[in-house]
Amino acid sequence: MSNFASGYIKYINHLEQINDAAINNPEKMISEVEGSYSEHLENIARNIASQKEKIKVCMLSGPSSSGKTTTARFFKEKLAKFGINAHIVSMDNYYLDRKLIPFKADGTQDFETVTALDIAHIEEAILNAVNNKTITVPNYSFKEGKAVGESEVIDIGENDMIILEGIHGLNPIFTKHVAPEKLCKLYVSVKQQIKDVNGEVISPFDIRLTRRIVRDMQFRSTSPERTLSMWDSVNEGEDRYIRPYRLSADYTVNSIHIYEPCVLRTIAIPILREIAEDSLYYRKARDLESRLMRFEPVSPSLVPETSLLKEFIG
Repeated sequence: MSNFASGYIKYINHLEQINDAAINNPEKMISEVEGSYSEHLENIARNIASQKEKIKVCMLSGPSSSGKTTTARFFKEKLAKFGINAHIVSMDNYYLDRKLIPFKADGTQDFETVTALDIAHIEEAILNAVNNKTITVPNYSFKEGKAVGESEVIDIGENDMIILEGIHGLNPIFTKHVAPEKLCKLYVSVKQQIKDVNGEVISPFDIRLTRRIVRDMQFRSTSPERTLSMWDSVNEGEDRYIRPYRLSADYTVNSIHIYEPCVLRTIAIPILREIAEDSLYYRKARDLESRLMRFEPVSPSLVPETSLLKEFIG
């Protein structure tokens, strides 16, 4: 596919307007943002469905806490409206056995590198999908450090496609033998800052970091200090393995929900305040807290059950 539609929707990003809506009509702001995000995905699905050559594989990538998993699910639903039966396949299921994972210079295993994945198996699945054949998806257990049980078997028919989702989704190593007209590539990320008259209030990086802090605490019982300790390594991996390929995407999806700092602050600030003054991450916690404090609070109860933000706040 060509790169003609790679532009993304840019939302209003001024603190004053966001806070005014948070105070006076948060329900309307939330409804408009959610509707716009849904419409953008539907337009992409419509475009894919109209392609002369049948697209069989969607490669979906994005950095940590960009909302890849939920966006993939929403996209599957949108494709169904146009007669396409999409199967979501996580690239995480194709990790190598833990004993085969490469090591970094510091002696720790590198789970971020593309060579931590079974490249040949992923490429085989893509080629089988393109040719309407059966694909197999291992059931990888991070606890066991290997695939366990039986693999999932997916039969690919004329109206089927797969959405292959993961941080390495845009790496051309997996699709070098696939005709371009059989592929579409989506890049999902927070693509804009929020600012006031004096400049940046919160960056895309800090929005994703806040999402991750909240998600890690909610679903993984991971302390904010632990999340902060890993964040530099996560960003380093993104710089090496994700961002070099983002411009190859046919579509870029801006996953920011401009009301989200108003919601996330109600959960994140109490968590951040647990970080002690003698912690290495105290200063970053205070900086993030001060940025979130500038947003008027909005109750998480107003977030629709279908929202991408539910991936992070539960």
